[in-house]
Amino acid sequence: MSIRGDRVHARVWCFTPNPVFETKIESPSGQVVSSAGGKGHNVARQLSRWGVPAISAVCNSGAAGKAWIDHAKKEGVKVLQIPVKTGMRQGWALFKEGVERIDFFTEDLKIRPREWEKVREFWIRNLKEGDWWVVAGSSATGWPKGWWEKVIGDLQKKGVTVLVDSRGALLREAVQAGADWIKCNLAEAEATTGMKGVERCIPNLIANGTTGAVVTLGKDGLVAEVNAARFSIPAPKVKVKDMTGAGDGVTAALIYGETDGWTMEKTLQIAAGVGALKVSRSGDVAKGCLGD
Repeated sequence: MSIRGDRVHARVWCFTPNPVFETKIESPSGQVVSSAGGKGHNVARQLSRWGVPAISAVCNSGAAGKAWIDHAKKEGVKVLQIPVKTGMRQGWALFKEGVERIDFFTEDLKIRPREWEKVREFWIRNLKEGDWWVVAGSSATGWPKGWWEKVIGDLQKKGVTVLVDSRGALLREAVQAGADWIKCNLAEAEATTGMKGVERCIPNLIANGTTGAVVTLGKDGLVAEVNAARFSIPAPKVKVKDMTGAGDGVTAALIYGETDGWTMEKTLQIAAGVGALKVSRSGDVAKGCLGD
């Protein structure tokens, strides 16, 4: 933990299990920008901007992996590389302000089962009571069935708070494990639960031990259920510039509010506001926007 003024903040470990080294081509200027991409890293970068001791962790290797690490470190984020053999996804994005971007990606990373065991050992060894473990984004493939469910349970037994923002089989295992926090968008919630509509999805995202589930609805804000209380928070109306990272801003604000002792209503209102600010500008949201 670290002390910020008179407040104690937990360490937040943000795991991106399927990172991407991204090249963005902006229209009409033709400007080309390379970056270290991945939802977990985006959350770590935003939290770091707000003074929270966040750590970005990835599995990668090879030339593209080194480029990813180099770019991530330039952003002022503490980065850890989990020592397993894998590669690095590469992605290309065509971007025009106010228009939905078009993304192209190489195949997801594949990690062998014995390497997944090394990943588990890394987290069990390094995380301590009071830490947060944030798993965000899609996952590299190849994990043994039940791997996520088991590691979540093991970390919770150590007193680690687990937040998962993902989709597919990873999200299903997180729900089965009763992760402390489940966060996803509506399409991911519907695909995971087999239900239609946020009101039907949310109860099926909450298992025994889950504190809360948050489902983002884009321009319509978010809906959450926390400790059996339901919240529906509208999003401020903004002019859309770039939708990249809006959900990651919501996740970062949720963590900030929880570790800073805010009421849940304030936390979710600020989270919806941060998500809206993210789509209205390029880059991270300044700390002053938190109203802290």
